Amino acid sequence: MKRFLLVLRWSLLTILVLASGTLVVAWFIDFRQTDEELIAEFRGQRIQPKVHYYQVKLGHESMRTIRFMETPALPGDSALPVVLFVHGAPSSLSFFNEFFKDTSLLNRAQLVAVDRPGYGYSDFGRVETSIVKQAKLLQPLIDRYKDAPYLMVVGSSYGGSVSARLAMNNPDAVNHVVFVSSALGPGLERTYPISHWVDTPLLRWGIPPLLRLANDEKLAHRKALEAILPDWPKIKANITMLHGQRDELVYPTNVSFAQHHLINARVKQFLLPENRHDIVFNKREYMTDILLEILMHRVKTREGKPDEMVLKDKKIAKGFYSSVLIP
Repeated sequence: MKRFLLVLRWSLLTILVLASGTLVVAWFIDFRQTDEELIAEFRGQRIQPKVHYYQVKLGHESMRTIRFMETPALPGDSALPVVLFVHGAPSSLSFFNEFFKDTSLLNRAQLVAVDRPGYGYSDFGRVETSIVKQAKLLQPLIDRYKDAPYLMVVGSSYGGSVSARLAMNNPDAVNHVVFVSSALGPGLERTYPISHWVDTPLLRWGIPPLLRLANDEKLAHRKALEAILPDWPKIKANITMLHGQRDELVYPTNVSFAQHHLINARVKQFLLPENRHDIVFNKREYMTDILLEILMHRVKTREGKPDEMVLKDKKIAKGFYSSVLIP
């Protein structure tokens, strides 16, 4: 018995030390880069992205600032299709930096990545748990690229939720949505008990802002997804879904949920049997190949029955700054 209690005591002490160490480290890591750091990141490239800001006001709420990064557009009739990347949580637009270094993509599309509200330098720390409102705050980006010959939105994890709403709101502007490990169905994701514990007033003050943002979104996610549930039939864009079959954070059942509700969209599924919630990191080249395939064979047809495909693993200067008022 004494031996058991000793082991238990040391186990609890180890967990406490590890948890405390993780929190201390998290206070100094926020997964974002300044404008200057982004400029340095891409210095020397033939095609260098630029950083932009705009402001949005929703109703009576105070003004929100949104930061995004884009590669240069081509003039006139030679305009490229646009690929807009929307990150998950906790993260920032820097999550997609490697795509902005890929010449195969840079030669075929204008690339755009955005700091979602509250993340990166889009009012860091100011959380917005409503998917409906997040999409409204990103709407100026859709308006900015509405005249592009083709607009693709790529949403990762929570970013997939927001991407879905953007497609619902813009059925005639968004041509394609790529959901990567995306949380789409209410309740179809893991919420750890610690998420509820750290939301208590006693513990909340000690949680780093980035983790607090992600936790607030997590706890409100089911309700936020239920709010957009009736509008899935509004999506007319072509849909591509990439999901790891071993994803224990955002369950693979999100794929079947989406296919069931996407009654006016053509759907392809790329299910990766060995992957968890890590596709953007561990399967970036694979993901890039799929994006290139979409860009090279852009399908204009918006109707048709969903199909599915199960694949085996294979081998900055600052720019425009404007204000937009949204009722």
